[in-house]
Amino acid sequence: MYEVVSRVVFETWPRGMKSESVLKEEAKNIRSKIRDKFKAEKNRLFIYNSNQAKEDIRVMHEILDEIKNLVLAFMNKYVEAKKEKNIIDFTDIEQLALKILVKKNEEGNLVASEVANSYQEKFEEIAIDEYQDSNLVQEYILNAISRGNNIFMVGDVKQSIYKFRQARPELFLEKYDEYKDILVKGTCIQLFKNFRSRKEVLDMTNLVFANIMSKQLGDIEYTEDEYLNLGSNYSNELHEKEINAYKPELHIIDVGQAEGAREHEGEEYDVIENSEVEARFVAKRIKDMLDNSFQVFDKNLGYRNAELKDIAILLRTTSQLANVYEKELKALGITSFSDVGNSYFEEIEVKTIIAMLTIIDNPNNDIPLVTVLRSMIGGFTDNELLEVRLENKGVGFYEALKTVGAKQGKANEILRLLQDLQSEQEHMKLHEFIWHLYEKTGYYDYVRTIAKWRNAKRESEKTF
Repeated sequence: MYEVVSRVVFETWPRGMKSESVLKEEAKNIRSKIRDKFKAEKNRLFIYNSNQAKEDIRVMHEILDEIKNLVLAFMNKYVEAKKEKNIIDFTDIEQLALKILVKKNEEGNLVASEVANSYQEKFEEIAIDEYQDSNLVQEYILNAISRGNNIFMVGDVKQSIYKFRQARPELFLEKYDEYKDILVKGTCIQLFKNFRSRKEVLDMTNLVFANIMSKQLGDIEYTEDEYLNLGSNYSNELHEKEINAYKPELHIIDVGQAEGAREHEGEEYDVIENSEVEARFVAKRIKDMLDNSFQVFDKNLGYRNAELKDIAILLRTTSQLANVYEKELKALGITSFSDVGNSYFEEIEVKTIIAMLTIIDNPNNDIPLVTVLRSMIGGFTDNELLEVRLENKGVGFYEALKTVGAKQGKANEILRLLQDLQSEQEHMKLHEFIWHLYEKTGYYDYVRTIAKWRNAKRESEKTF
């Protein structure tokens, strides 16, 4: 193919041939256009001849072989390191489960193991949520423990976002198409009713996605079979008036041209910068609604002017974006509230007790020990902790604490408390011991007092 394409020559206009200049120019333009397009594709696709391609492959093989060896060496070292610490990660769990449940038969085919057969007898039904994000390993595991007719899968391929984690939405799509056939041993049940949103929101959503989602973009044709259909029944007369009064709005923001957007030469806007532009627009839109007496329907009062309590902003992710929106709203004098909190286990009240449990088990854990010492349980200041460390270099913090215990009351108290708790935990159930821990250290009363103070402060600020 390379040789054929290389020999292609575009003919020139025959010399001595007379013609009308207009036709000659038109033919010349067509020829130039086709020639340029052909050359562009030729230069893009046909880069090497056979010998050059073979040499390139030979050189790359040596490089890739070294990379392969490096990856395998790293994998083996990584496995050894995990064995040393007696830990496994999520991928290990999948792979180990696969080894237990699937084996090769004499013909070399993968079949269910004896262990998998025992699980087939044990499980009456297997229910899988978010099936569109399953991968091949998980598929083998599930098939190994199922009887072939007792799996119930729930999913929506339009929500598949984990291909980068080896998710295979095509597994879902294969069954989705296959189970529509009544001759197949499987049933497709479409959950197409939406009970969360009103008709106007659903109609706008369907209009947008019908135009942008296809088999090529999104793995599925967004036709009426995929539409979000109204599930709630808004039938009373007053509500019908409300429905007819409103129309959804769709605003597309060019962040590069938006008012107040920052200029970055040669750089794209990052997520936060884009969000600032969006948040600014949303804040202005809300202010316009409030300033221009936007009407909302109240089931007790009928139509009235919109108030802040009538407005909610739904975000893709509150943890990263809520502060951005609050800042832009505040700039326009609009008060707001976002229910953004840390994970339960990230709360300082919980982390402190977890640190306490950790050092009761093993006081040689420096970071949990310092966490407890800096809390109200230990009562150490940063300067006092620094003195403990400077006086006893080269040993763990627990050993350093024992050294200064003889001359420092705080150190003696925490060491005695730790010793008592280590003894008491031997004969108490975990939940009983945790409650005992809260009471013995006084930490429960401390936290409760702080919480009451914060609530009182928040209420006084609201009144003000």
